[in-house]
Amino acid sequence: MEGRPGARSTPELRKERSRDAARCRRSRETEVFYQLAHTLPFARGVSAHLDKASIMRLTISYLRVHRLLAAGTWAAAAEEVDVCYARALSGFLMVLSDGGDMIFLSENVSRLLGLGQLELIGHSVFDFVHPCDHEELHDALSPRHVGSRRRGERSGRSFSLRMKSTLSGRGRCLNLKAAAWKVLHCAGHLRSYSAGGGAALRCLVLICEPIAHPAAIDAPLGSGAVLSRHSMDMKFTYCDERIGEVAGYAPEELLGCSLYEYVHALDSDTLSRSVHTLLSKGQAVTSHYRFLAKRGGFLWAQTQATVIANSRSAQPEGIVCLHFVLSRVEQRGVVLSLEQTQRRGGGEGRRLPPPNSGPEPDAPPHDAVLNLSLGGGVPRLLAFVRPPHVPEAALQRDPRRFCSPELARLLAPIFDPPQRKIRRRPPPSPPHPPSTDPEALQKPLPPPWG
Repeated sequence: MEGRPGARSTPELRKERSRDAARCRRSRETEVFYQLAHTLPFARGVSAHLDKASIMRLTISYLRVHRLLAAGTWAAAAEEVDVCYARALSGFLMVLSDGGDMIFLSENVSRLLGLGQLELIGHSVFDFVHPCDHEELHDALSPRHVGSRRRGERSGRSFSLRMKSTLSGRGRCLNLKAAAWKVLHCAGHLRSYSAGGGAALRCLVLICEPIAHPAAIDAPLGSGAVLSRHSMDMKFTYCDERIGEVAGYAPEELLGCSLYEYVHALDSDTLSRSVHTLLSKGQAVTSHYRFLAKRGGFLWAQTQATVIANSRSAQPEGIVCLHFVLSRVEQRGVVLSLEQTQRRGGGEGRRLPPPNSGPEPDAPPHDAVLNLSLGGGVPRLLAFVRPPHVPEAALQRDPRRFCSPELARLLAPIFDPPQRKIRRRPPPSPPHPPSTDPEALQKPLPPPWG
């Protein structure tokens, strides 16, 4: 009878021993995670509030960055980086692995997106990017020339991305489920390195800058910035007076004209892609392009554009552009478009005179062709313009009529090709009757061309 209570207590003892072992194991695990958190390069107060999942996530990211720095050429030229670097940036620094994991972000990301640095490091960037931008981001992460990867090779990247932002319009921080999309202009390069005979390490280093909304632009603007407003087809509806200081145009000269008319022909495709991004994402930053200056030449510029929607119907009603002038006018002696010459206000086009003197007898007085003879000392004019009232058939019959004199002289070999001298054969002589003279039969026959 005395042994029965001891037999009943055996399972309880086993449970107690199991609880003690689990408690001891958890305490050791907590101690290991505590030590691991304090080895990370974070402030002690920050490391103390991390949970175990965050510690593992941040540790893996730290090991990736350490391996990347050890394999890269920047390890030999390392320099101390302080907070002034982040303050000098208008955006934040983001380093992505080839799989899209955010292995590093600068601390100022919280000021722009409302999400902290430690909240994002180690997570996949695709969890915070708009679904429609995933394909573009995949393309930026993949190497464009797989067969030519070398140590230290760089490949430039520039694109726009929509990421989640928990900052409201008034600066308050919202819940992640109520986050809005913020357009960021991302520019950087893809770096690839080989680490000790293993697989090549590849990372995408980006500087992500938010595009300022026109309502947040501080006035007055600097001397190198010009503000303009456009319709949805990029026609000027308003332009700042500073355009006269940088490019020589009066604001009323641009009204009703498309921005494409004042862009260098070699940069029109690049601008079209930027406008496509603008219409699909709401904001965009163009690449560097050449804006044609008045009376010849061009200047380099970059534009930040934002689609403005109606406050009631939420339908887009216009585009506001902020143009940054990057250079002075270059190649002043070359006119690349008719828009660079003197023109009348209100967006009315200039027309070239026909090669013959005097207007056409059938043309009405108000459609008289404007004379563009600018006299000596004026840049060369290479232009081809067809007035809207001229039918296509007239253009095909006489294209020279719509060319400027300089362009007509340049295309003279095409309009008037040199005529080739054709050697005509003489008419065949009448057939001779067959001769029976043996001496005549031995003479050679004359050639057919005489």
